[in-house]
This record gives sequence, C-alpha cells and structure tokens, in this order.
Amino acid sequence: MTPDSKAALFRRLSLDGATLLVLVLVFTGWFASRELSAFNEPFYDLLMRVSERAPASDILIVTIDDRSLRELGRWPWSREVHGRLLERLGDARAVLLDILLVEPGAPQADSRLARAMADQGRVFVPVFRASMSAPGEAPEFVQPVPVIRQAAAGLGHINAAADTDGVIRRVALREWDGQRWWPQLAWRVYAALRGEVPTTMPGESMPAGGHWFADHVVRIPFRGPRGRYPEVPYVSVLNGEVPNGFLKNRIVLVGATAPGLGDRYAVPVSGRWGSMAGVEIQAHLLDGLLSGYVIEEMSVPWRVLLSLLPVLLLAGIVVLTRLERVHGPFLAMLVLIPTVSWAGLELGLWWPPMASLLGTVLLYVLWSWRSSAVTLNWFSRQIDRLDLEPNRLPVPRPRAPVRWGSRTHRQIALLEGGLNRLRASSRFVNDLLESLPVITLLVDDAGWVLIANGRARQWLQLREQPEKILLRAALRELCALDGCPSCLTEPNRGTDISRWDQETLVDRDGRHFRLDVVRYAAEAARVHGWLVSLVDMTGERRAAEQRAHMLRFLSHDMKAPQASVMALLDLQSSPAALPEEEFLGRLRRQMSLALQMTEDFMQLAKVEFGALRFQEVLPAHLALEALDRAWPLARSKSIRLQTGVIDDEKALMYGDPSYLVRALFNLLENAIKYSPRGSAVTVSVWYEAGRVFCRVSDQGVGIPSHWVPRVFEFYRRFDSANMAGGVGLGLAFVKTVVDKHHGVIECQSEEGRGTTFTMHFPAV
Repeated sequence: MTPDSKAALFRRLSLDGATLLVLVLVFTGWFASRELSAFNEPFYDLLMRVSERAPASDILIVTIDDRSLRELGRWPWSREVHGRLLERLGDARAVLLDILLVEPGAPQADSRLARAMADQGRVFVPVFRASMSAPGEAPEFVQPVPVIRQAAAGLGHINAAADTDGVIRRVALREWDGQRWWPQLAWRVYAALRGEVPTTMPGESMPAGGHWFADHVVRIPFRGPRGRYPEVPYVSVLNGEVPNGFLKNRIVLVGATAPGLGDRYAVPVSGRWGSMAGVEIQAHLLDGLLSGYVIEEMSVPWRVLLSLLPVLLLAGIVVLTRLERVHGPFLAMLVLIPTVSWAGLELGLWWPPMASLLGTVLLYVLWSWRSSAVTLNWFSRQIDRLDLEPNRLPVPRPRAPVRWGSRTHRQIALLEGGLNRLRASSRFVNDLLESLPVITLLVDDAGWVLIANGRARQWLQLREQPEKILLRAALRELCALDGCPSCLTEPNRGTDISRWDQETLVDRDGRHFRLDVVRYAAEAARVHGWLVSLVDMTGERRAAEQRAHMLRFLSHDMKAPQASVMALLDLQSSPAALPEEEFLGRLRRQMSLALQMTEDFMQLAKVEFGALRFQEVLPAHLALEALDRAWPLARSKSIRLQTGVIDDEKALMYGDPSYLVRALFNLLENAIKYSPRGSAVTVSVWYEAGRVFCRVSDQGVGIPSHWVPRVFEFYRRFDSANMAGGVGLGLAFVKTVVDKHHGVIECQSEEGRGTTFTMHFPAV
C-alpha cells in the first residue's frame, strides 16, 4: 500500500467514524435522559444483592406475626394493647409505630395509648394517603385521631412507590398535599435522633408551584435480604418475655409482618427470600439515614454527560491509535462502565449504565460495519487496478465474477480472486528463486541478508527465514584459509558491496565460487539492496587444471624421453657411438619410461573422470592382492613384506577393487623403491569406529619435512640423491583414488627413518 493510498483510506475511515460518532452520541444522550427501567433496574438489583452492608446493631423490629395474631386475636387489636406495648418500650430511644391510627376507637383505649405515647416521648406514627380523586390533583393525607396526633412525637408518610415491575426501590422523603409538605416517617425519626432538623435533605428538590407532589426521591439502601435486623414477636414483648435490658436504648419499629395482613412488598434484595414487610423497609431506610448512606439518583444532565463520556473515550482511543486499537478498548469499556456504576453505588450515587453500554456497543458495531465496508470498497478498487496491471507471470486467470449474494459477498469474492492471483504470483517468484541453480541472496545496503534461496541457506547453514545475518561475516567463516578474497577482508572494500563483483573465493571444501553482484531497487516495496549470486566455478577450475596438466604432460614430460631417444640416435651416428648393447639398453629404458608415463597418465585421467565401478569389497583381500604383485620387487631387493591384515567382516567398504589394488601397489612400490636392501615394509588393515584403515610403512630414506605437505601434488618429484627418479603421478593417482572413495590419506615421514601412509574409508 502506497503512502497516498493509506492516507486516502485513513481519511475515509476517519470521516465515516466522525459521522457515526455524532449519531451514536445523539442516540446515547437521548436514551440516557430516559429511565430505561427494563435494562437498568435488573442490573441495579444485582448490585444491591452483591453489595451487602452490615446493619445497625441498635435497630429492633417488633413484629405483628402469626403467633401474635393467634394469641391476641384477630386484627385490629384494641389500642389499649398498643398502649401496654409502649409501656414496655419506655426505655427505647425511639419508637416508629407503623400502624395506621386514623379512625377513632374506644375513647378509653385511645386515651391510654395517647398517655403511653406521651410517657415514652419519642413515638412516631404515620399518616394515611388517600387515593387521588382525579389524575393530576394533589393527594389527601389523613392524620391520626386528635388525641393520638397530639401525643405523637412526629407524623410522617410511609408511602413507597413501586416501579413498573412492581418492585419497591425508591421513596420520596417528603410529599405535598397542596398545602404542606409531609416528610417520610423514617426521616422524622432520623431528625429527632439527630437532635435537630437537618437542613439538607438527600435527593433532588422540585420547584414550588408545579404539578409535583413528591420530591427528594432516594433509593432505599437495603443492607441485604429479609431478616438482617433482629426481630421479636409483638406478644413476646407484651408478655415480658423480652428482657428490659434488651429493649433499652433501642430504636424500635413496630409493624405487621404476617403474610395475611398484606403489608409485604417485592424489593431488589428479595430474591428467593420472597417479599419484605413494610416495617422492615422502614428499618433499612432509617438505617441508611442514620449511617449517612442513602442512594441518591444522578440528575439528568449529569447522567447524560457521564453516559456520553465512555463513548467519547472509546472514540478518542481509536483515533489516538490511528484506528489500530478497537477491540481491546471496546472490551475495556464493557468492563469499565458497570464498574463505575457499581463504584458510584458504593458511594451512594446511582448512575444507570445501560445507555452508555448501548451507545458503546452501537458505536463498535457501526464502526466495525463501516470499517469493513470501506475496506472492502478499497480492496475492490485495488483489485480493479490489479486487473489493469500487465501480467507476464503464468498465474491462473481470474474466474467469472460472482452473480449471487449481496454487494459485500461480491466484494469478498473479488478480494479472494485478487489475493489468489497475488499468492500465485508470490509463489511463482518464490519457487523460481528456490529453484535457481546458483546460490542467490538479497542483502540490504549494509550487507544484512534479507532473502536467501534454498542453495544459499544450505551452503550458509541458515534457517528458513534468516535473521540478522551479515553476509560478509558469513562468507569469511566459510572461506578456506587462503581462499578469501580481499573484498571480504579489507574494511574499505568489505562495506562496499559493489566492489565484490567478479571476485572469487574458495570454501573449506575446496569449491571455487565467482561473486556476481547486481543492484536491486523496488520503489513500490521500498526495498533497496544488492542481489548477490555465487556461481560454482569448481568444475571449470578443475577442467582448466586438467588442461594444464595435459599440456604440461605433452609439452614436457612426454617430450623428455623422446628427446633422449633422439639424442641417443644422433650419438650413435657420430664417431662417439656407444657399444650396441649399451645403446639398446639405454634406448629400452627411455621407451619404457615413456610407456610408464603414458600408462600412469591414462589411469589418473580415468579415475578423475569417474571410470570407477563400485561394489562391496574386503580391504584385507585387496591388501593381499597388492602384496602378491609387489612380492617380486621386494625379493629382488631382499626386502621383507610384513602383514598386519585382519580378516574382519566389519572391515567392509564400497569401492572399485582394481583401482584400490593399484593405489596400494603404488604405495608398496614406492616403499620398496625408497627402502634399503634387507629392510622391511609393513601393510596393516583394521576396522575402527565405523571406518576401515589401511597403512603402509617402510624403513626407507624418508621425505624431508618441508616436502611432506606437497607429496600428493601432480608431477611432484623430490630433489634428493637418495630418491629414485619418477614422473610425479604415482602419489597423485593414490590421492585421487582415495578422494573418489570419500576417504582420507595422511603421510607421516622422518628423513632417514622411513615413511608411513595411512588411508581410511567409511565402512559399509
């Protein structure tokens, strides 16, 4: 992808992303301004169930339960009974009497209850909210009978509005009847226990003069499921079964808990515990007020702002990362949004998270859709451009266009076709590079290997994908000691790859290579470097050496005996002619030498050009056959032939028996030739560590130490008065035979004490 193309694609994606962001922000803000109870409230209930808090230890509930109904009779009871109960609760800090006392009772009973309430001093009773006569009209609150109203420490409503799903979650801390505000009964108790009326009531205050009949709405801070506060039956307190010490300094709430009385409601923490009694709901609310933990609802403007923030944050991360990070930030937002909502709830502030979650999901879905659509369109245009490019590679032709499916499906099909053509082209070029018969590497301007074909990796012992390989250093490691060209060793030339061209090097295996260097530059791929090929010139070098050997043999070695014959013939025609017997002897020696030289050269040429027939052979048998051939020569000089041949089946190898015998015979012949009369020549054959060894030792004149490294060179004859003449092809023939059999030959010699040749070959 070119920089211009990338910039155009980025601009298009950014423009589409900005448009989608505006739409999603509008959607999120609109939803955040709504309740979305069906989504937010279940999440709120879950948080309430998992966020239990320790209840206050001084709150006690006196329950009007089934036992109390059985022992005291049917409800309602006489107010005299309630008076007796309040007398028992005289040491309580406060009493919240969750019982409606709006209808007159027996005067004597009402008077006793009023006296008990006055004696206790802190008894709070509820007012009753009547049904509205018409929608939109202010509600009517019915107060307790005058004698009780006057004795009560405070009056308040006990209303709690259920949400659309029938669950009690919120309560208004005050309600308006058109003339006055009625505070919530638990707030009355809280204010009395504080010793002063708090100036700030939790929740949002509504402006006067409107159609609002309730404000300061808060969510009830439930401490857990039913039964979090200690409960005692009404009848137990009345009968004195509960010790006075247990009741002292308690905040006592009296209310109905029996299922038949109907004062039970579904709450967020109900769960499998069922509904909760109204008096227990009052206990949770009072506990929250006393502890300072009341859950307030976030105002609409702040709710909208906070809901938009995660969407903007996600969009900002995507832009800052240049559209590279989408999935991770999206998942992080899915975790962060509920976490923030839960943290706010722990602090007493409820922020409904569902609008923000929906906006985040919508932005991710729409962005993924538009990103895919724009990318597919871009690929379609690039594929159209690819079809217009000249194509000289043998890649498959594009198939007929897809006629089914949506536009996206057709774009995907076009993309698949274009990618297939690109893969085919890439595979063709890669296969072509791999199949090149020469070592080929692509290096950058600094000489680091970028690409290497199969032959190069095998020769340089590289991995499939070379990493940080400096070609100059790798070549120096593989060069022979005297085969490294100056372009790889000199600092100035080594860094200038252009100066490597047409240089030659010799590796450790003796192979000759020519360096061919070509400049490579691909502007589209932003790749600049050098294409370095190492052409194996070993065959050509060996052929040149063979030609040089042939010319030397024909021009010098073969010419020498012939010149000697012509000199003898000229001498014989002169007055200084030799006797006939001496003349014929000299002529015979020169002709024999010429024939021997021709035979040696022909045998050496046959070996070098691969005229060998391999089969399984026993080196011990070959040594014995060579000894038989050498025995007449040894007998003529009274030389003893000693053997150390082991006839072991393991000492088995592949080879050409005729050439191996001739090589051994050449070594034996040289040993006999350069050994004094009466000495010994020893031949040993043995098997060791998977290889077959053969050794020929003599007690002859030896070879000077400075000649030992060069004994196997062609036409090498040593200048020594103690050495017999030769043409210099015998040991060269032996070395060539050993090399053709993948063996090794070594020479150890000490002048005046003898010479030892050791050969070893891989065993079968």
